Amino acid sequence: MLRFLDKKVDHSFLVNPFYIYCVAFSIAMLAYLLKWSRIYPDLSPELILFFIASFILFCLLGKVFSGKINLKFIHNQREKNNYFLNDYIFFLIIALGILNVILMGYLPVFDRSRNHLDFGIPVLDPLFNSLSIFFSVFFFQLFLLSKKRRYILYVLLLLVFNLLIFRRSAAVWIIASSVFLYILYKSRIRILSLIVLLCLLPAFSYCFGLYGAARSNLNKSYIINELGASDEFANSGLNQNHYLTYLYISSPLATLQKNINEGKGLFNRRDLKSFVFYCLVPTSITLRLEKHLNLSPPECSLIHPHLIAGSFLMVGFYTLGWFGMITMIVFLMLFILINFLIVRRFELFGVTTFTLLVTTVTLLTFANFLNRLDVILMLFVYPVIFCYIYNRNWTLLRPIKRD
Repeated sequence: MLRFLDKKVDHSFLVNPFYIYCVAFSIAMLAYLLKWSRIYPDLSPELILFFIASFILFCLLGKVFSGKINLKFIHNQREKNNYFLNDYIFFLIIALGILNVILMGYLPVFDRSRNHLDFGIPVLDPLFNSLSIFFSVFFFQLFLLSKKRRYILYVLLLLVFNLLIFRRSAAVWIIASSVFLYILYKSRIRILSLIVLLCLLPAFSYCFGLYGAARSNLNKSYIINELGASDEFANSGLNQNHYLTYLYISSPLATLQKNINEGKGLFNRRDLKSFVFYCLVPTSITLRLEKHLNLSPPECSLIHPHLIAGSFLMVGFYTLGWFGMITMIVFLMLFILINFLIVRRFELFGVTTFTLLVTTVTLLTFANFLNRLDVILMLFVYPVIFCYIYNRNWTLLRPIKRD
């Protein structure tokens, strides 16, 4: 038995962005099938067939792509040259966060009377958000390579800061990207470790739901009754916080299905302009052009006013129907391939950027992150800029072999 628990299994397929698309949406669909919510519509055969077809395509692409994932963990042979650079960047990010709080005049965790979604100064807030995520993952990479505890401390402090301003999404990005980075670093994991991780999932689910309830001031009665917990969930004996986690994972599919049920065929509303500006063009650009181009955000149908997520496919269907969803799949493929070119060209931040790409694809089950400014900065801008900054000092680099 002990020998079996000490055996290692290869879990490197989880850092293939094409495979992770299949895994993420499969998990959402399996959760959906638990039928813990009475407000979910049944998944249509058309949507199921769409996902099966996209899974086949992405599995084929993943097989081709798997042979090309050969990223190097880069470490500085003259670490002292940039010893302070990492510190400066960390304190700069913290300073941006503190300035954001000062200018807003309150800290969300202590002022529950205000909507946490309204927190943040334009420009400053997305800059802090994207830098804190990007460098949390980079600091975790440095910790794995150097074993210096200061870097893991930096990650924890940035994580706590984001939790204090109710940025659950940022915390998810940091944790998920760090997990993917560790998988890339340790491509094989002991079965015992895998069992321990699986046993910790219920605790993570509970804490995730608890934090969400605290952030949105939701009590048990509201969660169970207003958010539509079914008899199956009530009879399961699980805490309501698990139901919130369940909603986070599966409700985007329910919202997507509701829009499909109310759709009008292959091209639905035939609104090409809205599709381009609300699915493909970065949101910061779209917001500045709305008045000039007479644009308005698509008013997609929701299964509940507080459940607004519909995966990265929802607006695509609402504006251009099934053709819009197919286009989003093609756009995702190009997004992955173009980012991989960036990753291979700027190796110093290649692993960090690649794991953020994998996280991006994973979170597409929740919303469209392909046109988000902070994601574009992390995947296409920061690797280039900071590679240039660091290479001015890091003149001797060597690849670190993975375990």
